[in-house]
This record gives sequence, structure tokens and C-alpha cells, in this order.
Amino acid sequence: MFDHLILIVGCIVMVGPVATLGASLLSAGDVWAELRLLVTAERVLGYDVGLGRMFANSLLLALGVAGLATGLSLLAAFALVFFPVPGREWIFGAMLLAMFFPIETRILPSFAIVHRLGLLNSHAGMVLPVVASGFGVLVFRQFLQQVPKTLIEAARLDGARPLRCLWDILLPMSVSMVAALFAIFFVLGWNQYVWPMMLSTTRQDLVTVVGGVARAGPGTVQGQALAVLAMVPPGVVLLASQRWLMRGLTSGLH
Repeated sequence: MFDHLILIVGCIVMVGPVATLGASLLSAGDVWAELRLLVTAERVLGYDVGLGRMFANSLLLALGVAGLATGLSLLAAFALVFFPVPGREWIFGAMLLAMFFPIETRILPSFAIVHRLGLLNSHAGMVLPVVASGFGVLVFRQFLQQVPKTLIEAARLDGARPLRCLWDILLPMSVSMVAALFAIFFVLGWNQYVWPMMLSTTRQDLVTVVGGVARAGPGTVQGQALAVLAMVPPGVVLLASQRWLMRGLTSGLH
């Protein structure tokens, strides 16, 4: 009984903000009118772009971060588990150590590197600095360590190269984990706020939906309308991948 009470209280705390926002939106007719104006307007919030361009930028950022972070995490974990890399435990520890630094400590060094590479005001500059993920490497490494080494050795004896083993054996076994991490990284990329604003120093056509919410102000009608629109894509992704999330992360962190 006490366990159920704790779960109920936790659900209320987690769902409370969303329910409050939904109730306020249902009683605010101005928000829905503003939504129609935002969808049909060619320029919003003083930018030279419309809502479609803002959504395209957010979607490109989210898909880029999700795809690259998931793929690179899998490749890094595969190399750390199945290759005799010197000092691989230290390398893995360094990857995890980056997770404990606040994002504010990484913004200025990342900006300096992107500036030197000539990637300011570009979609590549928005995506690439965000894809490094110690969490993804941790989850994939824990899962790959549970795979019998004899399975990979048998594939190598049959002439399969490392990438062939990864593609034909390990990847089909980790589909649920890939889907779970992709959904998590998609939400992470979609909710990026500070980095896209810092990167787009001279181009207004790189603004994202989350950046538009910040510019309009969360307390304004435009801000609330944009917040509603900004919640839709990550909500759809999480609902679509809900059955993979617990299965994938549980098997990865077991």
C-alpha cells in the first residue's frame, strides 16, 4: 500500500505541470487564435522567417543530434568492448567525466572551436558540438559487455570483419536500446536553447521553435502558443517509442 502511495504521489508531481498548462490553455481562447496567426504568418516575432522554417531548424537539429549521438555512442562502445584499445578503461572514464560538468562550462570552449572551424551560422555547427554523449556510450557498453565473446569470435572465424559483426549481429540485438536512446537524444536536441542562439550570430533563419518561445516570453500569448507547438514533436516521439524506452534502457543498464 505504501509503495502504491509513493507511485501515485510521484505521478501527480510529474503530470502536474502538464495538466496545469493544459487547463490554462483550454480556458484561454486567445492562445488558439494566436496559434492560427502563427501558422499562417510569413514572419513571426520580428524574424525574417515563418513558423515552418523554425520547425524545420528544430527538426534538423533534433534528428541530427539523435542520429549522430546514437550512432557514435554505439561505435564508441563497440570499440571499447571488442577491441584491445590501450587504456580503454581510462578513456571510458574520461567520457563519463564529461557528464558531470555543467553545460555552461562547455559553451565558450565549444564556441571557440566552432568559430575556428568556420561553422558559425550553420546547421553543422548547431548539431556537431551536441552529439558527444557519455550516457549513450555507458548504456551501449553495458549491453555489449553482456554479449558472449564466443559469438563474435565465431563470426570472425567465419571471415566476418568487425563492422560486419556490428551490423549483422550486434545491431539487431540492440534495436530496442537504439530506439530508446534515439528518442532521448531527439528530445535533447529539440530542447536546445542556449547553443543555437549563440551560434546564429548573424543569421535569423537559424532560429528554432524553442528560441522563439524564449524571445516571445513564456508569459505572453505568443509564447504560450509557441510552447504548445514546441511540445508536439517530442511528445509524439516519446509516445511512439514508449514501449522501447524501458525495455532498451533496462537491458542496457542491467
